[in-house]
Amino acid sequence: MATPNRPRVLVVEDEPDMNNLLADVLSAFDLEPVQVADARQALDVLEREPVDAILLDLMLPGLSGYELCRRLKTARRTQTIPILILTALDRAPNRRSAYQAGADDYMTKPFAPDALITRLRSCMEAADRTLAQASCLSLTIEPSGSLDDLKALNVLATSLYCRSDLPPEIVEAVRGQLAAVAEEAGAWAAGHGGKPPVRMAMTLDEERLRLRFEPASPEAGPFLARRLAPGATVPAMLIDAGAIDRADSDGDAVVFEKALPRQ
Repeated sequence: MATPNRPRVLVVEDEPDMNNLLADVLSAFDLEPVQVADARQALDVLEREPVDAILLDLMLPGLSGYELCRRLKTARRTQTIPILILTALDRAPNRRSAYQAGADDYMTKPFAPDALITRLRSCMEAADRTLAQASCLSLTIEPSGSLDDLKALNVLATSLYCRSDLPPEIVEAVRGQLAAVAEEAGAWAAGHGGKPPVRMAMTLDEERLRLRFEPASPEAGPFLARRLAPGATVPAMLIDAGAIDRADSDGDAVVFEKALPRQ
């Protein structure tokens, strides 16, 4: 991902003073800023030249930061570029919407320059690791409706974009349905002492995507049966969308599989 010289960071910020401040901070830490004021200018830059990361404001004229993030994270050419949201919006729904759009990290203004650079470099390093591990991904989570669930699903989506030629609508169907499962798991946990109902193992190799769901507690069986068992809503929708090929029971667990087209 790295460019031959200084890493290049696209700054998408409509306030001129803030845009220039961010450029100064990046330059002071040996990063090369590329400055634009709105989403359309950002898309124009990305058509012409590579960047290593994006600093993105959410409140932009025209196309919002959320929509720009979603567009970039569902286009194979730009999907792997790490996006750090930097915004004055500090409410939980704003954070959730940003991660649902595919953001890699989220910071609020005002910010400490060294903290911003640390987080930005961390995003770039994480993106490099995801690219390196895309053909042999293994992640296990106990979804509870948290932001960490969304981050894990974003890693899965990036790996699918890198590893396969699956069209964006199929990758997004997988991400969207698993995010919905995580939300429902969070609601279930809230009524059961905070314990998530399911453990989800996501593995990706040279040939297939495999999703394995196991009950995380003895009383979680009805949750799996209602939402994840063969014939239930989630596998039926994913099969209809072409996002998985099959859903099978394996003892108390349920396994979804998708054969991946070779690139």
